[in-house]
Amino acid sequence: MSADAARPVPPPVPPPPLPLPPADRGATRIADRVVRRVAGRAAAEVLGAGPGGGEVVRTSVDVRGSRVDGVHLDVGLAYPTHLETAGAELQRRVTERTAYLTGLTVSRTTVRITRLAQSTAAEPTEWAESSRSRRRAARRPWSERRAPAAVFALLGAAVSGALLADVVAVVVGRGPSGVRLRTLDWLTSHGPADTAVAVGAAVAVVAGLCTLFAALTPGLRRRLPMATPDATDATTNATATAVDRPAVAALVRHRAADTPGVSRVRVTARRRRIAVRARIGFGDPAGTRDALTRTTEGVVAGLALAKPPRVRVRVSRDAYWQPPGTHDGEQRHEQNHEQDREQKEATPHAPPTAPASAP
Repeated sequence: MSADAARPVPPPVPPPPLPLPPADRGATRIADRVVRRVAGRAAAEVLGAGPGGGEVVRTSVDVRGSRVDGVHLDVGLAYPTHLETAGAELQRRVTERTAYLTGLTVSRTTVRITRLAQSTAAEPTEWAESSRSRRRAARRPWSERRAPAAVFALLGAAVSGALLADVVAVVVGRGPSGVRLRTLDWLTSHGPADTAVAVGAAVAVVAGLCTLFAALTPGLRRRLPMATPDATDATTNATATAVDRPAVAALVRHRAADTPGVSRVRVTARRRRIAVRARIGFGDPAGTRDALTRTTEGVVAGLALAKPPRVRVRVSRDAYWQPPGTHDGEQRHEQNHEQDREQKEATPHAPPTAPASAP
């Protein structure tokens, strides 16, 4: 026997397994909180790299399978900051960064500026000019109306479930429910003239009007939409940025308090008007009113709002306490002295009379 015949034969090597199709390999699921944290960290990176800084107040996401229907960011920016540019850059960078890190398709990113803080950076002087040159019409942000939708969905599900259970009971031979029989008997004996029917119809009409109002009105009245960039800018055309009215009021109040002579100021920001009520301790009221008007209009122009509200300024003097008997007593004494002097000047001088002789 030869040496080659005695050597063991190695077993055949099995061929490499064929790659499985993607449907058979499994699935990778990313939790909503992971997507929310990724979006928050991306926003923090963008805000930290900016010149004025900022902070992320709140982050929420709507994940539907392999796509993200919306990323909602509530952020705080430092003043002065070009809010339009900062919101557009934040929206773009968060969308790209979240889609790259998670592999999901991000459909929309909404940025809401909820607070402003004073910054040491120099205020740009070209804010008003750039915002006016690129401003175009913008719609108010629409509310999602989650609470009314949930209420009507629950009511519809409850009514549909009760009717379905009754139909199934009739099909299986148990007979209709007593509630349906009593309801039908009551409806056959009552007409539109009954009070209960009229009240039910009124409730149904009110509910329908409330539903129409919620569907046809945008809501979110505390937010003021900011101007969107020009349509030629394709990178930031879909930006939806809004600022809260309390933040606008706080900003105007902070700037108005620096006006010389102003001791107290109160600002009310509405959708179409900003009312400034100030009290001054010294100075000319007319000049102070003009200065407050210019300051408020400058702040509104810097915010680049889609529909800038009108400015209304009222100025009044502070009332100071005077000790009793000081100011009023001196003024009364001066008035009495002036009246005595006028009376003496108006009285003609009588010739001196000789003294009567003794008898």
